[in-house]
Amino acid sequence: MGGAKGYTSNEFTSADVAANPVWVEIDLGADTDLDAVRLFPRTDIATAGGGTADFPADFTFQTRRDGGTSYTTARTVTGQANPAGAAQTYTLTAATGRLRLQTARLGTPASDESGKWRRQLAEVLVR
Repeated sequence: MGGAKGYTSNEFTSADVAANPVWVEIDLGADTDLDAVRLFPRTDIATAGGGTADFPADFTFQTRRDGGTSYTTARTVTGQANPAGAAQTYTLTAATGRLRLQTARLGTPASDESGKWRRQLAEVLVR
């Protein structure tokens, strides 16, 4: 999904989606050596407390080789602090393939959607 809010997942009734993680795969067209991923948060609206809305809290970067069916974990992030509007860069180790961002716990909802949890990002930059 996309639109005015950037990349937007479906809505959930709680932040904990570990039983059915939210994921998106970024296909770069061919296996690619990946050094880092930079996530740009949604900045058009804040949370009720003033932080960045819907930035993921617990997530994993995974890779899959072209034609493969299994994923390799390149980095796991737990307890990501609210980035307060700043882009966050995550280095990856020994990562080659297509990239998947899988989220187990969503961040704080936007102030205009209290009670609805989503993963929303303005942009994802892969290096």
